[in-house]
Amino acid sequence: MQRRLTRLALAIPLVLALVGAGSDLTQIHPGAMSAPLAANPTAGTSGTGFQGIAKRAAGGSPSGSAGATGSPAATGSPRASSTATATPTGAIASPPPAEGSGPTPILLYAQDWNGYSSSRSTAAWQQAAVTHQILVGSPGPVYGDMIGQLHAWNPELKVLAYDLGPYTIAGTSDYTTLMSQHPDYFARDAQGNLITVAAGNGSPAYPDNTLMDDGNPGWQAFEAQRVASEISTWGFDGAYIDSMGPGVVTGSTTGVPIDPSTGQAYTQAEWMAAGDAALDAIKAAIGSKYLFSTGLVNGVDYEDFTSDLSDSTANGFQTDSWMRLADASLTAWPSPSLLASDLAMVQSLQARGKAFFAWTKVWTSATPAQVSAWNTYGLAAYLLVDNGVNDYYTFDSPFASDRTTIFYPDERSALGAPDGGFTLSGGVYSRSFQFGSVTLNTTTNVATIDVAP
Repeated sequence: MQRRLTRLALAIPLVLALVGAGSDLTQIHPGAMSAPLAANPTAGTSGTGFQGIAKRAAGGSPSGSAGATGSPAATGSPRASSTATATPTGAIASPPPAEGSGPTPILLYAQDWNGYSSSRSTAAWQQAAVTHQILVGSPGPVYGDMIGQLHAWNPELKVLAYDLGPYTIAGTSDYTTLMSQHPDYFARDAQGNLITVAAGNGSPAYPDNTLMDDGNPGWQAFEAQRVASEISTWGFDGAYIDSMGPGVVTGSTTGVPIDPSTGQAYTQAEWMAAGDAALDAIKAAIGSKYLFSTGLVNGVDYEDFTSDLSDSTANGFQTDSWMRLADASLTAWPSPSLLASDLAMVQSLQARGKAFFAWTKVWTSATPAQVSAWNTYGLAAYLLVDNGVNDYYTFDSPFASDRTTIFYPDERSALGAPDGGFTLSGGVYSRSFQFGSVTLNTTTNVATIDVAP
C-alpha cells in the first residue's frame, strides 16, 4: 500500500498539470484496456519472436492485419526536416532542461531478438553497434560470440539478454522440470487450463509459450536465476524482461490467470504488483547489471496501475505502444488527453530516476510515406520530453524487419542539447534545441523535426 501511495503522489500531479483544466481522462479510458504481452522462441535459437499490444484507448480498433509492406532503410546525414500528419491537442507543461546531453539527445536502442542477427554481416553488426546505445539480443552463441567486438566498436554500448518474462516454452527442459517438480508455478485459468499466447496486433499466436504465475515466489526465484545464468554464461551487460504488462488479464492470452491465494482472477493492479516483485527478484540476482522491462502501455494505464512497475528496483521501463498500437489504423492518432498523459508518464519516470524506452511500431500494411510519417510523429513526441541521458527510442516496420535498421535519417538528427522544456501555445507543442527544433501542431496535424543546415 505504501508503494501505491508513493507512486500516486508522483504520477497524479504530473498528469493533472499536463492535461490541464477541462480535460477528461475518462473520455479515453472507457473500461479495461489491453496491454503488452510478448513471446520469443527458445533462448539461444534464432527463430522469430514477437511483442504485441492489445487495444489502445482512443486509437480505434486494431486493423487486425498482420501483413505489411516494407519501408526502405535509410542512413546517412539527417534531413533538414521531416513531417507527419497527426491529431493531438492538450498539454500545458515543461519538463526541466536535460543535463549532460551529448551532441545529439536521441539515444537509440534495438530489440534485436527476432532472428536477423544470425545472418548479419560484419559491416551491419558494426553499424548496429555504433548507432545504438543498447542492443537486446537472444542468449546464445550468435550474440555471445559478438559481445566483445560490439564493445570494441562502441565502449558505451550496453548489450542485454532477452528474457521471455513470465513464460516457459513447452518442450524445453525447463518446462519439463517445472511441470514435474513445481506444477504450481504455472498459471491456470478458472477451468484449470494452462494459458498460452494468443494472436493479435500484428503478431501470431505462440501456443508453446506457457504463462507462469508471476505472483509465486518460487517462480520468481527460478526466473531470477534463469536471467542471472543467461547474463553470466554469455557475458551480457544486463537483461530485458519481456511481457511484464497487464495484457494477460485483458485478452492477450488464451485465458485469465487465477490468483491461487484468493481463488479469483488476477486484477490488472494485482498482476502488475506481482511483476514488480518478480523484477525485484531478478535485480537482486544480477546486482549491478542493467535491467529494464516492458509493461508501461500508455499514460492512462500508467496512472491507473502500470506505474507499480516503477516501484521495482529495475533501471527502466518500456512502452511497446508509443503513440500507436502496432497494427492500429494508420489514421488512429493519439487523442489530445492520451498524448498529454503519455508525456506525463515519461516525466514521472524521470522524476523517479528511471530510464524510459519508447518503441513505435507500424506492423500493418502501409506505404513508405505512412511509415515515415509515424516515425516522425513518434520521434517528435519522444523528443518533447527526452532527457538526453537515459531515455531511449526505437522504431520498426514491418513486424518482420531487422530492428537495428535506422529506418529514416531523422532518428539520427543532430539536434544538440535542448534549450529548455517543451511549451504549448495555440495548439502547438514545441521544443528548441541547440541545433534545431521539434513541433507537434495539433491544428494542422503536422509533426516536424527541423535541423539547422
